[in-house]
Amino acid sequence: MSKKILKLTAGFAVVILFLLLVITLSLDGMVKSGIERNGSDLLQTRVTVDNVNISLFNGSGTINGFSVQNPENYSDESALYIEEASIKIDITSLLSDRIIVNEIKLNNPEVFFEQKGFGINLKTLSDNMDIDSQETPEDSEANLIIDHLKISEGKIIVNSTLNRDQTTEVSLTDLTINDIGRDGNNTVKQSVKEILRPLFQKAIEDALKSGVTEQIEDKVRDLFNN
Repeated sequence: MSKKILKLTAGFAVVILFLLLVITLSLDGMVKSGIERNGSDLLQTRVTVDNVNISLFNGSGTINGFSVQNPENYSDESALYIEEASIKIDITSLLSDRIIVNEIKLNNPEVFFEQKGFGINLKTLSDNMDIDSQETPEDSEANLIIDHLKISEGKIIVNSTLNRDQTTEVSLTDLTINDIGRDGNNTVKQSVKEILRPLFQKAIEDALKSGVTEQIEDKVRDLFNN
């Protein structure tokens, strides 16, 4: 093989690698901004992600530093923090208006349960998801399906002002949800809601079992069931 052909081959390989890098970075950026934009709008509070890394070859990747800020009138603690989530996406679905996520695993999530008076931060966030928010054409056109979600080995930091700001830590019950969005045409926000609502509900139930919130247990249950 001549030197000229070798140079052309090497140059072509460099261009291909460069294009793959650009596309990968664009995909990671789109997923990151999509989570932050849709999450913040849905929960009516700030949602941030440190970084996203997804492979174009097999669709597997990670989402690092996912954080949901406490709603207004509560402390500056994050209501939910996930250091790392693993994700597997059907890459071919990214070319359509129906994005398919094969699997999401949320390992070691940390939930902060804060009771202030008769208010509960997680209940406030759950209520915020019912507020009718304006969806842009981009939001309404994109559908999101999540085939399998598993949340495991999480913990809840429980803080109650009724018990002199007592704080304790309890385990979060493992949670598995399948076929999110398979029954309809879920927007991104609707699918995210189907993840966060049962997560918040499970965290509230587990927090009530800790005994820290015993004085307001019945009141909290009434609030959540209304």
